[in-house]
Amino acid sequence: MIKVAFLTKNLDIGGIERAILNYLNYMDKLKYEITLFLDEGEGIYLNEVPKDVKIVNLNMCKSRNFLWRKLVNFFKLGYYSLKYYHKFDFAASFTTTVKSNIILAKRFSSNNAIWYHGEYWNTDEEAKRFVKYSNSLKYKKVVFVSNYVKDKYINFTHSKQNLFVINNPIDHLKMIKNSQEDLGLKREKFTFLNVGRHEEKAKNLIALLNVTDRLLKDGYDFDLWMVGSGPDTDLYKSIISRLQIEDHVKMFGKQSNVYPFYKIADAFVLTSVTEGNPVVYLEAKVMNLPIISTNVSDAKIELDGYGIVCDINEDAIYEAMKEFLDKGYKIENPFDPVVYNRDVLSKLYEVIGLWIR
Repeated sequence: MIKVAFLTKNLDIGGIERAILNYLNYMDKLKYEITLFLDEGEGIYLNEVPKDVKIVNLNMCKSRNFLWRKLVNFFKLGYYSLKYYHKFDFAASFTTTVKSNIILAKRFSSNNAIWYHGEYWNTDEEAKRFVKYSNSLKYKKVVFVSNYVKDKYINFTHSKQNLFVINNPIDHLKMIKNSQEDLGLKREKFTFLNVGRHEEKAKNLIALLNVTDRLLKDGYDFDLWMVGSGPDTDLYKSIISRLQIEDHVKMFGKQSNVYPFYKIADAFVLTSVTEGNPVVYLEAKVMNLPIISTNVSDAKIELDGYGIVCDINEDAIYEAMKEFLDKGYKIENPFDPVVYNRDVLSKLYEVIGLWIR
């Protein structure tokens, strides 16, 4: 058995969390003995981890007292480093921004990798700081979820490491099954859907609300459903109230099962300014839901025949949503999730780099 360790923050709602859960579900357990290390042993997906995957809660200190937090975590990192030092054939820091993941994955195995789920910088100075923080140049392998992120990394670091691009896997059977759940949803008119973390810096949802207001004032009658939560949820609620669009914008908060929303909606809309490889693209594809997206990551490749890719500004988003309302959209390219997942897993096994025959 090949012993594999994945380290991530937690299993709360989000694209990274759903991606790691799908890896855990689809990997061959007859060949791979998997241990999942959580910085925080919590999250709504925790009970969905396969029973044959061992979970270790690192339980890193989150105290607001800086000195106490540093002291406690110093000893915790030392303990886990000694206990699991080179005990795995492969170890991956799956959440690039979590320090415990970054430090421990390298110590757990000499055959290690760090995942880049997105573009973590806007300027060269920010890139320099982040690469130093993540210590990614010290890893044997770096995995990116899109060619766009990989190219940005190479342009800045000129890295000679082993670099891989792997899109996120997806549990299409579970999605289709869970989409049948009756959440009491009622679609009354054309409905746009947005699913994701409420974090303005990346998700740019103020633009979506402003565009919604413009379209409504121009006489279009539709609803916008927003599923998710985050640090800027209250900000969005205040904007909805100020614009007086409460009758058309419905906020559903954090949901463990988002798929009934995809089944009912007419189009998915993503207005981000930065993304890695959005899991929501895949979810929409499986549910045969056309997509409007700003031009982030590999959107023009990923969404060819699946929707409209527009520039990252309110006027462009307005025109894209208006086009959907005026003309609708017919998906051209059928999506085969079985073939897709087979390719993803093949690339993951290549990254692990050990084979049992």
